[in-house]
Amino acid sequence: MAVVHGLPQKEGTLKDLLYRDKARRMTLVAAEMAKGVQEAVLDYQVLHVADDMSRVRVQLHTGRTHQIRVQFSSRGFPLVGDHKYGSRDEATAPMLFSCRITFPWRGQTQTFEALPSWA
Repeated sequence: MAVVHGLPQKEGTLKDLLYRDKARRMTLVAAEMAKGVQEAVLDYQVLHVADDMSRVRVQLHTGRTHQIRVQFSSRGFPLVGDHKYGSRDEATAPMLFSCRITFPWRGQTQTFEALPSWA
């Protein structure tokens, strides 16, 4: 779950080539495949729009460093509070929350869910 600046399309799939700049401690979008570049894919759905901000549900298909932050920011929709990737608001932290995790545990599947206070 995330809150982004702007109004992205109601739903969509974002696909990019990403690389990690370790010196700057940032992930960036690459124009073409090269050493260290990896594909990043996510689906999203806009759940609510208010005051030129959109709350979105994100489903990751890959798990790249800063993937959600970079993919939305590169399209002009930085996360609210994400000053590293383009937000210019006064929020003190990125509005990004992992609301569901599922993993195998002792022969069973465990799932945990929670929502942030802003959702």
